[in-house]
Amino acid sequence: MLRAVSVAGLVLALVSGAAKADGPPAGAKQDWTFIVGGGGLYAPDYQGSDDYEFRALPYIRVQYQDWLVFSVPEGLKVTAVEQGAFKAGAIAGWRFDRDAGDNVALAGWGDVDGAVELGAFADVKIDAFKLSLEARQGVSGDDTGLIATLSARYETRIAGTIISVGPKVSWVDDDYAQTYFGITPAQAAASALGYAPYAADGGVKDYGVGLTVVQPLGGAWSLTAIASVSRLTGDAADSPIVAVQGSETQVTLGLFAGYRF
Repeated sequence: MLRAVSVAGLVLALVSGAAKADGPPAGAKQDWTFIVGGGGLYAPDYQGSDDYEFRALPYIRVQYQDWLVFSVPEGLKVTAVEQGAFKAGAIAGWRFDRDAGDNVALAGWGDVDGAVELGAFADVKIDAFKLSLEARQGVSGDDTGLIATLSARYETRIAGTIISVGPKVSWVDDDYAQTYFGITPAQAAASALGYAPYAADGGVKDYGVGLTVVQPLGGAWSLTAIASVSRLTGDAADSPIVAVQGSETQVTLGLFAGYRF
């Protein structure tokens, strides 16, 4: 099952573009918007895996004006500061668990429980370009690590189709790195694959590029296709569950349909 912590953020960042494809008629005032839909992702079954699976996912998004967004699975995003092209605010959400039963590489380790996460974001948008920085801290469960992501996006519209593309890079602290890529002595002893203990330190976790294509289908319906490829680096890439049992290259493909009220 898809337990990679990045899945929720990926779904929101990519699928939320559908909201732009079918807005209210020109001149209409609409404080509240609702999007309901679903689809699926084809992605690694854990961060660093070379085994892929398809996972059906719901998508729900509720937005009030331009400053409050709540979505499943991403959580809550509140804009507190808006000055021209700059926005900043707070975020809260749920960090998904990792199931040791998903892959033999994790067998015997026990699950990584999900966690409540709190954080902040800042965006700068100039014409068709958007630069974003987001940081999320786990505050409960097994994962209390910090992950920060810097991304850039270029968006254009061709005959009604919205195309968005750009790079991103993620940094994690020691707690996050050890939780998802480290191997404790107890895990090494329990492993069916004979791992040695491995201490993973924080640093740049991965870098990559993503593509989103949003196609209006008429009325309030839209279809969103996504593709991303990233490369694990540093201690994440050197972890035995990546270097020996998995792959540094991580690919995600997805397709979602949404209906806007």
